[in-house]
Amino acid sequence: MSWAAAAACAALAGSLLHAGPATAAPAAPPEQARSQPPTTPPQRVPDPTKKLGKDWKTAGDRALVTAADASGFKMLVADSKDAYQWRTVASLAEPGMPADAWIGNACLMDRDHAAAVYAPRTFVNKPDVMQGGAFTAVVDLTTGKVKKLPFTASLAYFDPSCNSATHTAVFSAFRDDKTHLVTVTAEGRTTADATAAGQLTSAVPVKDGLVAALGRQVVHVDPSGAHVRTLAATDSTPFDIRPTADGQVAFLDHDGATAHARLWHGDSRPGVIASGKLGDLALAQGDGGRVFLTGRPTGATRLTGSPVTRLDAPADAHVSTLGRLAVDPVLMPGMRAGLDRISHAGKGFTRPEPQQRTAQPPVDGGTGTAVTVVSTATSTDEKITQSVADTTSPTGKESFSPALAASGHPAVRTPRAGDPRANDPVDTDRWCSVARNDVNSLALQPTPNQVEWAVDMAVRGQLRAQYIKQGGWRSQAGLGSIDPQGLFPPPTLKGKAGARIPAQVMLGVLAQESNLWQAESGAIPGQMGNPLAATAGFYGHKGDTTEAYWKIHWANSDCGYGVGQVTDGMRMKGHEKQGETALPPEKQRAVALDYAVNVAASMYILADKWNELHESGQTITVNNDDPSKPENWFTALWNYNLGFNPKSKASENHGAWGLGWYNNPANPLYPPDRSPFMSVPTDAAHPERWPYEEKVMGWAAWSIDTGYSYATSGRQDWPGEDGYATAGFRPAWWTSPAERNNIKPPLDTFCTSANSCAVSSPPRCEVDHIPDCDWHHWWHEQNATWKKYCDTDCGHENIKYETLISEPGRGYRLQYGTPDCNAAPAGALIVESTPDNAQSYSDCKAAADDGHFQFTFNPDPSATGPGLGQYEAKGDLYQVGGGHGGHFWYSHTRDVHHLGGDSGLMTIKGTWTLDKSVSWARVMVRLPDTGAQTRQALYVIGGSDSTSPGRIVEQRAGRWVSLGAFHFTGTPTVTLTNATDDGTADEDVAWDAVAFQPLPGKPNNVVVGMGDSYSSGEGASDPGGDDYYPESDYVGKVDGDKVRDDCHRSKYAWTRRAVLPGEQLSTGELDDNWSARMDYHLVACSGARHYNILNTPQTGELPQIKQGYLDQNTTLVALSIGGNDMAFGDIVKKCITALTDVCQNGSIENRDPDTGDKTGDNTPALKDWLPTWAHDTVRPRLVKTLDALHEKAPKAKIVLMGYPRLLERDGQCVVGIGTEEGPWLNAMGDLVATEMKGAVDDANARNQDNAVFADPRSAFAGQAICGDPETIHGIVLTGHAKADSKPSSMKSFHPKISGTANYAKAFQAALR
Repeated sequence: MSWAAAAACAALAGSLLHAGPATAAPAAPPEQARSQPPTTPPQRVPDPTKKLGKDWKTAGDRALVTAADASGFKMLVADSKDAYQWRTVASLAEPGMPADAWIGNACLMDRDHAAAVYAPRTFVNKPDVMQGGAFTAVVDLTTGKVKKLPFTASLAYFDPSCNSATHTAVFSAFRDDKTHLVTVTAEGRTTADATAAGQLTSAVPVKDGLVAALGRQVVHVDPSGAHVRTLAATDSTPFDIRPTADGQVAFLDHDGATAHARLWHGDSRPGVIASGKLGDLALAQGDGGRVFLTGRPTGATRLTGSPVTRLDAPADAHVSTLGRLAVDPVLMPGMRAGLDRISHAGKGFTRPEPQQRTAQPPVDGGTGTAVTVVSTATSTDEKITQSVADTTSPTGKESFSPALAASGHPAVRTPRAGDPRANDPVDTDRWCSVARNDVNSLALQPTPNQVEWAVDMAVRGQLRAQYIKQGGWRSQAGLGSIDPQGLFPPPTLKGKAGARIPAQVMLGVLAQESNLWQAESGAIPGQMGNPLAATAGFYGHKGDTTEAYWKIHWANSDCGYGVGQVTDGMRMKGHEKQGETALPPEKQRAVALDYAVNVAASMYILADKWNELHESGQTITVNNDDPSKPENWFTALWNYNLGFNPKSKASENHGAWGLGWYNNPANPLYPPDRSPFMSVPTDAAHPERWPYEEKVMGWAAWSIDTGYSYATSGRQDWPGEDGYATAGFRPAWWTSPAERNNIKPPLDTFCTSANSCAVSSPPRCEVDHIPDCDWHHWWHEQNATWKKYCDTDCGHENIKYETLISEPGRGYRLQYGTPDCNAAPAGALIVESTPDNAQSYSDCKAAADDGHFQFTFNPDPSATGPGLGQYEAKGDLYQVGGGHGGHFWYSHTRDVHHLGGDSGLMTIKGTWTLDKSVSWARVMVRLPDTGAQTRQALYVIGGSDSTSPGRIVEQRAGRWVSLGAFHFTGTPTVTLTNATDDGTADEDVAWDAVAFQPLPGKPNNVVVGMGDSYSSGEGASDPGGDDYYPESDYVGKVDGDKVRDDCHRSKYAWTRRAVLPGEQLSTGELDDNWSARMDYHLVACSGARHYNILNTPQTGELPQIKQGYLDQNTTLVALSIGGNDMAFGDIVKKCITALTDVCQNGSIENRDPDTGDKTGDNTPALKDWLPTWAHDTVRPRLVKTLDALHEKAPKAKIVLMGYPRLLERDGQCVVGIGTEEGPWLNAMGDLVATEMKGAVDDANARNQDNAVFADPRSAFAGQAICGDPETIHGIVLTGHAKADSKPSSMKSFHPKISGTANYAKAFQAALR
């Protein structure tokens, strides 16, 4: 078969038959030609015999890697028998839990099962959840089935640990100087649940209990945890503990910077089998108790006769079950793109006046970008690069963790009568000072330039009123005149006179705390949004308890706000924490809403942490203690995150004082072989491997990617434009790259005999198993030095805004998210989702509207105790300064299994009510271009006589969308909830404005276009799919059906191009101008079969008849359906690819006519099978479809449109079509037309369906494929739409724009 024939085959598989999604092209930047997409690596290893070895098919090897993004913690698997083609078996997340990214760890229990921990990235900032609040699961790597476990565990790098010989895994959690250890089987059954005194790390299951590290020992723990015995002493805390199949234990320890791989086989002193530089040596677990040594050992190894196998692979590689593949760490496209964009931000700055950064070329990490996996075949040493086409998975987030105790069938809950909280989005019973969801309390999302400017000014004490742009959004927020460092004066640092905080240290803190956000993450820089008050912290959610995550515990609220997550003084008066004094309300409001004030407050707090460590008698310093050097803030940052145990309270702590053990770099919760944070690109994917202060230092040294680029003026730069650069700020600079890397102190810097942490003085906690004794390790030495010549070797501040200038401009010219200030159609009555005259915080003017809007929330009847909130769904409601008039709300879609449904705890109902009477009116909804994603938004129109008041909308439209024309006999209302049939809490649903357009009466024509790709307008678009409505041509940040819609409804669909009887303008022209004469809706979808009209969803959209647009007022239904039911796509594909005989003598795979599923057998010869199939199987199903349409729209004429003959000149311009096959295909097209007309006759005869058959064959005569002009596409290989098949477009074998004009002629003729 020729390449062209193969391409044709692919084209047909992805067009008429609408095959599964293929890799989609990334959205091209403006100046890049769409015809030059980047090359995507192959999915399978090419030439596998050469690259993998001769036995690749039978080897039975399996590789597992993980990757993560905002949608979940991904588990990717590849098998040698499939040439290591990667597939996503699970995407672990908790439905609706806020997360800018999910993180986690996984290990292989055996070839078929893996254990995992996963959590939102922000968990690493909270010691309690970092040490024991991550969710746990066991995943079947063959089926993808996820067993979520009823307990939580730590995010430490060694959690979980597996033993592939026993098919078990152990999960750890650390509480009160004890270690909780749970061992589970591959089926998720708990076999041991033990609690041991002390901090046991790197625990791994063995046949009779566990082997773990306890201080500088390898220990054995019995199943109860009561008996811990020492197996061997070591040079340091052991790590990478790997039991072998023969009962020995391999592990690593280190002596300073040298790592040793050791093997214990019953002796008290394990032997060294390899040594190397710390970080360049690792032990990996394979299947069946196999252990592999990776990295670069120095000197001779002693592996002969040992159960450890040497692999020539990097130390950080993920090794497959048999060691045949070593896989590099994997990054999701968005994260990889971000790291590429900042890769040069911290390089080359080796002098006080660094050169201006040159903008790097944009790297697309968004729509449709494939994940790249790089690996090495260890048997051949071949380097392999592959792509993963689909990183979605139906498993992993379809249910809650049992640790959250969420019920799949919640009891019926209704709002309490007379309780105003049931309708108020504001939490009036909160303990935090500034409310979420208050339309009068929105925060500006600052640009990265604004944050960097505020820091640059604040560290010099110049963040004062004269440099602030007063008025504008600040006045609208009621902040008045702002003077940040008047409210929070510049702090004085103890120690060196005139010293100040280095800008990059402050920026590093803000990067770690908030990603430089002042508002919640749904707001784009330049927009307004709820003030960033971490949802879990605001509501006191506890992710590590057995109660439902969303339960509100006001007493647990930490009330951290804004870029610095400022907590001090931010509770309401009367609800302060112990020892806290609430700030005055005006200060609290300024901290929460104004990023500049928040920076001033954050700096004040950080300075206080420095000064606390410089008080007489409790001084704790670093290096030469010069506060201008970033490294010297190490202990102050330690204090900032964890707090300080002052000397004055030593009597309450066994006489101990100082900085807590949790953030000590020597804590074995963190891998001892870690590099400086962000010095390796993959570091950002695993922030749990570094203590807080090392992460801040990493951001200060290498910066953060924000995903957005803005000029100082506030103008947003778009990908591909000059100046596009997304680094959050200028990093600090060093005199050499080596000194930059040395920002991280050696492990023993804060681990000496002074805190019972030295080799010569083993920690008593571990040796003597003393409970509650972390205090032995508190650091309180006067000085710790790792840079003796800090004056030259430490980092240097790098001020971007050296000249004192006014505040940079607010973000504008947003690619997405700019508020729409334009009115709805002339004369329309608008009902906004905000109260009258609410501030818009934008160029849109505040105004009164013609109705009112109200939310309804369901209470939790069990939340009746003190400090418990009842309306939990408010925690999943957000507001953004976009959409119509500069404001909309959004939440997440939920079904009954995700706390949604009609009366779920997390169900939110919003109702717009028109306060004026109308008779006939068109109802329209405004959809914002961000925060609106669901394809199943159900708007219910109240007060009308429609037999179908519920209308489904695909919300990614970004424009005004009509719900239809209605005759109102009561009060007009529109209601929308976040309850959807597919709601798994990972798609947004938005409430924006609603418009009622009064009409003089019922429109002359009420038209609904339905059916398959020939009705949707597939192919009727300019290159790139620009003529498809955006909600019908979308691929999300990762590929897959969950975030893909390729219905491809075109503005040039033939129902829109037709001029109906009595009209002067086409249907589309009337519709686009909101004509009172026309009510038109297009719900057709490319690839539809009859069951997609009746009862089966398609690409996330509900069945067409269930979308609600047919009622007693419908006058005309137009559709094409039956081509895909006839299997015409499979047949054409067969004709193109048949090699030995004409296709009509061949067969195709059989399919169930009511589901499309393959039945496992083949048809008889097509020439015999197709006539019978068309007449006996498809024709009655078309009758059934017409009957159903008539039942829903009894007064409508139904036009069933046929299909043109596809080929002219017997199709000889199409590669693969033979001289006998072309005429037969056209003859079969005629057969299809006969059966379609027969179906219309049957429906009319039996049920008076008022249907007609429209035959387009004469309209296309001479103009099909190979015709002149050619109005039907042949094989299309360029100009792909956003959601399209590759390499051949779904446009292939569909009418061009000129072809839909032919269709319109045939349609008009049928209506005469």
